[in-house]
Amino acid sequence: MAVNFTLGRFPQSGELKDACSLPFACVVQPFAKLLHLPLDKVPVTQAGSVGRCQECYAYVNQYCHFSMYGWTCAICGGYNDYKAISNRRYARDMGRQQAPELQRGGVEMLCSSAADFANNTAANDNCPEQVPGQPMYIALVDLTCGADFLELVKSGLLAALEAVPPLALFALITFSPKIGLYDCQGPQPSIRYVHTSGEAKGAPTSLGLEEALPLSHLLAPVGACKDCIAAAVDTLEPDMLQHVSSEGSDTSLGTRSFGAALQAVLRCLAQAAFAPHATDNRRQSGSNASTSGGDLTMDATHFAGRRLMAFLAGPPDRGQGSVLKRKLPPAPLVLPDMADITYTSLALGVQPSPTLRTHSNGTSNGRGIGNGSDPVQAEPDPSARQFYEEAASAAAALGVCIDVYAASDEGLGLTFMQPLTSITGGAVFLYPSLDEAALPQDIYKRLSCPIALDGMLRIRTSPEFSVSQAYGQLFQDEQYENLVHITACTPHSTFAFDFQYANAAGFATTVDSPPMVQMVFQYSLLVARPAAWRASNVTHPPDAMPQTRYVVERRMRVVTQALQVAQDPANVYEHARPDCILCLLMHKISRAAVEEGVWNARQLLQDWLVRALANYNTNTNRAGSQPGAPFQVDATFEGAETLQAIPRLVYALLRSPMLSPHPSSHPDTRTSLHLLWSSLPPEDLQTAVYPHLSSYQDPDTQAYPRHSLSRAALVTAGAPIFLLDTFTSLILYYTSGYPSSIPFPPPQSSLLRKTIQAMKQSRQISPQLKMFRGGFDDASQFTSKLIEEPDAIFAQGNRQATVGLVAFLEQVKFEIQQFIEHGM
Repeated sequence: MAVNFTLGRFPQSGELKDACSLPFACVVQPFAKLLHLPLDKVPVTQAGSVGRCQECYAYVNQYCHFSMYGWTCAICGGYNDYKAISNRRYARDMGRQQAPELQRGGVEMLCSSAADFANNTAANDNCPEQVPGQPMYIALVDLTCGADFLELVKSGLLAALEAVPPLALFALITFSPKIGLYDCQGPQPSIRYVHTSGEAKGAPTSLGLEEALPLSHLLAPVGACKDCIAAAVDTLEPDMLQHVSSEGSDTSLGTRSFGAALQAVLRCLAQAAFAPHATDNRRQSGSNASTSGGDLTMDATHFAGRRLMAFLAGPPDRGQGSVLKRKLPPAPLVLPDMADITYTSLALGVQPSPTLRTHSNGTSNGRGIGNGSDPVQAEPDPSARQFYEEAASAAAALGVCIDVYAASDEGLGLTFMQPLTSITGGAVFLYPSLDEAALPQDIYKRLSCPIALDGMLRIRTSPEFSVSQAYGQLFQDEQYENLVHITACTPHSTFAFDFQYANAAGFATTVDSPPMVQMVFQYSLLVARPAAWRASNVTHPPDAMPQTRYVVERRMRVVTQALQVAQDPANVYEHARPDCILCLLMHKISRAAVEEGVWNARQLLQDWLVRALANYNTNTNRAGSQPGAPFQVDATFEGAETLQAIPRLVYALLRSPMLSPHPSSHPDTRTSLHLLWSSLPPEDLQTAVYPHLSSYQDPDTQAYPRHSLSRAALVTAGAPIFLLDTFTSLILYYTSGYPSSIPFPPPQSSLLRKTIQAMKQSRQISPQLKMFRGGFDDASQFTSKLIEEPDAIFAQGNRQATVGLVAFLEQVKFEIQQFIEHGM
C-alpha cells in the first residue's frame, strides 16, 4: 500500500489551510506492491490475533504507547488493558519486538469474511477461510467489423492465452445480430448460435445461453484445450449484414447486439451461481432477476477471478444497451446500414448520409440492401447509461471485472458504457487507429497483472480531522462512515481522499500528539497453492492429480502514518507535493466537467490557481507592503521551489483533451482519458498531463534530463536527439541536420533503447514508440506536444487571441492583481 499526501506537513488549522489554498488530502494505492511481502507468500499474521482499540477499533501499530498494564491507541487516545487475549503478547518487550503489526512499513494479514470488517469486529479471524476458486476469462468479440479489426483481436486473444495460467477457464463468445458460443473441449472447435431479439425490453435472446451450450462446455481449461481455443480464434470471420439477413435476424433493429450479449452472459453466470450445486458457495437471495442480469446479492468472494474482455468495433446499436435511438420510417422504405449513422455526426447534430464509406477498422456500409434513400433517423440514447449501470452492478455482484477494448476512428458511445469499467474495476482501451493499436501487448499486461477483488478500504483518522470526499473507481458504503468499496484494483490503481477539519482549533502543536491516519484495505486474492496431495506428503501421486489448485484468500493490509504539523504558510509551501496536488485537482475538475460542463470546470481550475497564487503573494508580502507601492506579483511561485511546477501543470491540464475547448480528434477521447487518468498514480499522471522531454547527445549519452515543452528548449539545448514521454506514447525525435555519425534508429544496446524499454515495462499500458527525423518525416505528432507554444484558446462566448504559457501567466498575473486589490 502506498499513501502520499498533498502536503507533507498538515496545516495547523483550517484557517491556515484556507490561507494557503492548497488541497488537504491524500492519494492512496491500496494494492501497491509490498517489497517485504510478495503476493505469492502466505502472510503469517492472522487478523484475529492483532490487537484493536476498544474505542475506535483501530489496529495496534508502532505509534501506540505501551505501559505496564495496557496500551494507548495512537488514533483516538483510548486505553486498552492487556486482559484481552489479543492484547496479552504486547505486555512484554519480546512480544512487541516480534509482532509484525508493530513494525514500520505496514502489515499484511489473513482474515475471514468481509462482513466482520464492516462491522468492526474480529469474529472468526483466527480461522481464515480459503474458498476454492478458479480463474475465468470470457472474450466477447464484435463480429460486425472488418477483417483488419478482427486480425487485431485475434492477436490479442492469442496473447491472452499466453498470459493466463494453465488452470484458468476460457470462453469465446461472439456477437452480431446473433451470439456465437464456442465449444473448445473437443478435438475441433464447434459453435452454437443464439439469435438476439433486437428489442429494447424483454429477454435478450430467443434461447438462454445455458440451453444452447452448457457452461461446463463453454468454459474450456486453457492448459488442456489451448490448441483448440487457438483454432477457434483462427476461425473468426466478420459477420457482415449480407451474411446474416437471411438467418432470421431483423437487421432493421441494428446489427451490433453488445448489450444483449453482455446481458445474456451475465444471466448465464447468475444461473450457474444460483444452481442447486452452487448452494454451498453463495448466500441465498430472494430477489428476482433484473433485466441486466439479476438483482444479485450473493458474496462476490466466491466468484473472485472472473474477467470479461469486450472487443468493440463500433457503437452498440441493437436491442438493450444500444447507445442510439432508432426511429424507423414507415414501410415499405428500405433501410440503409446502421454504419451510415456515425456517433460523431449524431453528437454534432449533423444529418447522416447513407453514402458508401469505409472506416479505419475495416467496416463498410455498402451492404447492397436496396436503393432506399431515406436514412434511419437516430440520436444518442441517454437511457443506455442506466442499462450499463445495472449490468455493471450485476457483474460486480458476480465478481466479474469488465475490460473494454474499442478500436474505431468513429465514436462508440463510451460515455454511456463508462459504468461497465468504473463499477467493476475494469479499464477502457481506446484505439482510434488500427495501425497504432497495441492491443495484444495491452491485453497481456492487463491479464498478467495481479488484481485485488471485492475490496473495502477504511480510513481512520485522529479526532481533529476526517475524510470529506472520495474520488476514483469506488463507492461509499451506505451504512458505515469512512468505508468505501473497491470492486477490483491493480497495483497501479489510485484513489484520492479529501480531508476536513473537525473544528476551528485544528491540530495540537505538541510533538507527542501528531495527526494520525490508518488505512485498512481488505480484499480477496486468487492465488495458486499446492494441491492437497502435496500437503499430505504423497511421494508418487497419480498423473491425473493436479500439481496446484487455486483458492480465494481473504487478506487485509494495515498502514499507519503519523504526520507533522505546519504552523505557518512557509512551512506548508515547503512540504507540498505538486504531483499529488495535480491528482486531487484532476479528480475534482473532471467531476465538475461531468456535472457542470467543461467551461465551468475550466473556470473553476483557473480560479483556484489565481486564488492560490494571490494568497501566496499575500503570505510572502510580495504584493507591496506599503500603501501606494506597486504590486510585484509572482505568478510562478518563485520563492517556493516545491510549487513551481503547479502553474505549468494547471496550464497543461487546461490544454489537455479532457478540458480543451477544441473538439477532440475522437468523440470518446475525453471519456477514455477520464477513466485512465482517474486511476493513475501521481507520478504517471504528471507525465500524462505534462509530458516529460529529455535530450541526448548521442544514443549512449544523455544531455539534459528534462526540458520545458517549447520550441525554444529545442534550440537552446543544442542536442540532436529528444525523447518525449507522454505516458501513452514515446516519441523519439532527431533534429534536422543531426550528425551523420549518429545512427537512426538508435541501436538496441544503446542507453536510449534501454531507457525506452524500461519505460515500456514499467507502464500498465503499452506506450507506442514513434520515431521522426526533422526535415525527413512529418514530425507534427512531436511538435504538437510542445504545449507551451501558443494555441487558440476560446473563452465563453468569444474568441481570444492565441495564447501560450507566457501569455497565460500574464493573464493569471493580471487576475491576481485584481484579486488582491478588489478581493474578487
